This record gives sequence, structure tokens and C-alpha cells, in this order.
Amino acid sequence: MSDSLGKNNSEDSWGLPENMDPMKVMQVASAYWKSCALHAANRLDIFNILNDSEKTLDELAKETESDQRCLGALLSALVSFDFLDRTDDVFRNNEFGKIFLTTSSKYYQGGIVYMFENWYEAWGGLYNTVKSGKPSALMHHTYSDKETRDYMMGMHNRALSQSEVLTGLVDLSGKKQLMDVGCGPSTFAVMFCKRYDGLNAIAMDREQNLEIAAEIVTEYNMTDRVKLLPGDYNTDSLGSHNDAMLLSSMTNQESPENLKKLLQKCYDSMNKNGVMMIQEQLLNPEKKGPELAALIGVNQIINTTGGSSYSTKEMEAFMNDIGFADIECRQMDPFSPFMLLTGYKR
Repeated sequence: MSDSLGKNNSEDSWGLPENMDPMKVMQVASAYWKSCALHAANRLDIFNILNDSEKTLDELAKETESDQRCLGALLSALVSFDFLDRTDDVFRNNEFGKIFLTTSSKYYQGGIVYMFENWYEAWGGLYNTVKSGKPSALMHHTYSDKETRDYMMGMHNRALSQSEVLTGLVDLSGKKQLMDVGCGPSTFAVMFCKRYDGLNAIAMDREQNLEIAAEIVTEYNMTDRVKLLPGDYNTDSLGSHNDAMLLSSMTNQESPENLKKLLQKCYDSMNKNGVMMIQEQLLNPEKKGPELAALIGVNQIINTTGGSSYSTKEMEAFMNDIGFADIECRQMDPFSPFMLLTGYKR
């Protein structure tokens, strides 16, 4: 064995390579332990039950109808994640848990937790997917109403903070019509219209998704400015006279061929000087990271027949081939993992 890899000698010493931590292997291999603990706590409604109060382990076990020993172990894990605080066997939300994991907070992220829990079984089939080239689950199969709501509200919760960044990076002053393609909960369409007077939007997605989007459009009093359009962006028309187009968190689920066709449809539907916006988690030009963008690529092979993770270099090339001009790629706010690509129809 090479000295650089370390060895056991007669004195039972083990020389580690400098600045390398063997615990990294265990941390990655066991990462699902933490996510499963959060999924269970979210489904037990621990954070909402506590809300602004504090409760004993016995009280929480009774309210959640749980085994006290097992619940105690779960709560200890949540405290170690710094999601809860405790004093002996009395538990309370800390500031982080209260802000992000209770439904009373405008920053609530519990919908995202439900969304990822629903994907857990599909990720368990990753080995077979890599071997066979076939997804272990398929996006756009028939979802239950609960799965759809979990997913849409997870996207909405995330988009609320993300929209502040996006709407400030691209100036749509003077634009009349925005089309949000694959809009999900329609949050970005709503927030662009809220920010820019005179702008109307068309938000396109599957009918089941638009049922949730309709609630959000109504909540923000945008029913007269945001039109919900049922459709499949791969097969249906994107209309005409669009001054701005948005593709957000959906380009990675398409094959290169479908993505190029979609970009061409966007281009053809746009007015002169219209702006194309792609908000996505993308790999760097060398495809060496970031980690989340790479993992999203893995999620796409599990859930789609042609999706993958694309690099900023690849996406810029796709846009350039279609004819978009003045293409720019920007890293968004540090709290956002997204890249923003913009280009114009000249």
C-alpha cells in the first residue's frame, strides 16, 4: 500500500493523508438519516404543535399519539440539528424552527419537506436507474391531490423569497406580456405583475397544478392580470406577442433536443426586443459543481427519460444557437442556488 494512503504498521498506527477526513464517507453515506428525521417530525406536526409554547416529552407523545421512547430519540436529533431547543424533557421551537417550519410564518418551508419525502422511494431506485437507463419514477404521472399540493406549495414557499431576487434582476418596465412556461404555482408570474405596473402574465402548466396556482393568484388579487393556461409546453402553442418569457426550474427535466425545441418556440412567440429568462440550478462550465446542481441532475435521471444537469456553458450555447442576443449569465443572491441566464430577441 502506498504511504500516501496510510498503512497499519507494527505499532498499529495509521497515517492519514494530510487534510483528508475519513468521516466524510460516513457523513455522505448516512445523510438520509437527517432527512428522514426531518420528514418524520414534519409529518408528526411537531413544529406547529409547539408553535409559541413549550411542551414536555410526555405531552408531545400524547398529542402526536407516539411512542414516548421513540419520540424522545427523534426530538433529541432535532435539537442536535438546531431546529428545536430543550431544557431537560421540555421542548420548544427555536427561532429557526419557528421561522421556517411553522405554517404561521410567511417563510414556511414545510411544503418543501413534504415534497422531498414524496420523492424518497424513487431515490431508493437509483442503482437500478443507473444500470438500466430507465427512471424509477416518472414526472407527470398521475399524482394524488395531496402529492400535488405538497409539491406546489413547496415550490410556492421557495419562490416567495426567490421572486424578490428575480424580479429585481430583470427590468420589465414597459413590458406588456410575460409568459411563465411550466409555471407551477404561478408565484413568479404573480410577483412580476405585482412589481411592474402595466404588465400582465400568462402562466402555463398542467391542469392539476393550475388548481393550486388559481388559489395563489386569487390570494394576491391578480385574477385580472394573471391568466392561467392549461397546456403542455412541449406540444401546445406558446401564443404570440410575448415581451418576456420565463423558464424556471424546469429546463433540467428536458432532453437537449426537447430543450432546443422549447427555446425555439419561445423565440418564435416573442416580440422584438423581448427578453428570455432562464432561472435554473446549473453546473459550472467545467461540470465540477456545485453539489446541489449535480444532485438535481441525478434527480432528473430518476424521474425523467431525458433530463440531466446542464452547465452554464451548455445553456448559453443552446440560446446562442436559437438566435438570442446579448446573452448574460449571473449567479443570483448568495441565499439563492440559482443561476439566471437572459437573452434578447433582436
